[in-house]
Amino acid sequence: MGQYVVRNGVHCQVFEQGWRVKEWKSEETGQQELMAWKRRIYVPMGDWDDPSIQADPAVDQSGTLLGEEMAAKARQRALEASAARAKRNCRMRIKASGVGTLLTLTYRENMTDFDRVRKDWAAMLRKMRKLIPGFRAVYAFEQQKRGAWHVHAAVDKLPTMFDTVHGPVRSFKLLHPLWHSIVGHDNGNVRVDEHNKTRHGLPARYNKKTSLAKLAGYVSKYLTKDYGEGVGGRNRWNSTQGIEVSKPAVFDMPEMPLHDLIPLVFQLPDGHRIARHSVGQFGKFWVLYTEPDPG
Repeated sequence: MGQYVVRNGVHCQVFEQGWRVKEWKSEETGQQELMAWKRRIYVPMGDWDDPSIQADPAVDQSGTLLGEEMAAKARQRALEASAARAKRNCRMRIKASGVGTLLTLTYRENMTDFDRVRKDWAAMLRKMRKLIPGFRAVYAFEQQKRGAWHVHAAVDKLPTMFDTVHGPVRSFKLLHPLWHSIVGHDNGNVRVDEHNKTRHGLPARYNKKTSLAKLAGYVSKYLTKDYGEGVGGRNRWNSTQGIEVSKPAVFDMPEMPLHDLIPLVFQLPDGHRIARHSVGQFGKFWVLYTEPDPG
């Protein structure tokens, strides 16, 4: 039995016909994504100009219990769609730029002022750009159960040492006084996950043997896990300038079994390895991630 919906005010029957394929590549890092899903088409149940197929005007349910339930479901769908876009955009920015060092910046005090945290992080970014020209980051603000905010960021790999007026200093030790100069002496901490054990299920260290595709998946999921709990509609994550993400190519394929489609669009460039390969429920979605193989 077909599915029926109202689309643009017209009763339509929904059919799945053919496949839509999306291909994305990063020239900077060599990351590649291929996706395919069933293409949906909407066929009017009659002629477009036939008044008999026009949907009846919706009854105003505002102010009723049913109206409130419908509005709540619509808001939830919008939040889920927005969170999915945020996760996808975050993942692709990490894969396109190759930022693989993970920073966590915290406060000793119970910092509940979201605007203050954003302002402090902006100041930290300015200091990092002076220290490392062209410094890039994909970052997010997370709120703990007690209400305290802190910052997570995937950033460019830090140099091992920095030359200062007091002599060479390890990079992760220099970050603490920079952060303290903004938030106050001994009022916070900077954790560089590259120098710590595995945290939150993330790799302890990103190096040439680590899969950037998997790291991007881990980090994007972590940075956007509370995206739906925004603050006054304001973004909980963002990135610095200097991270360019190319647009994917989208094309349609005719109707065929998935096992026939995959050989037609499957791509594993020379010197690449498979980072992810999976088929969705009922065989209506397929994904392939590849990346340069250091070996």
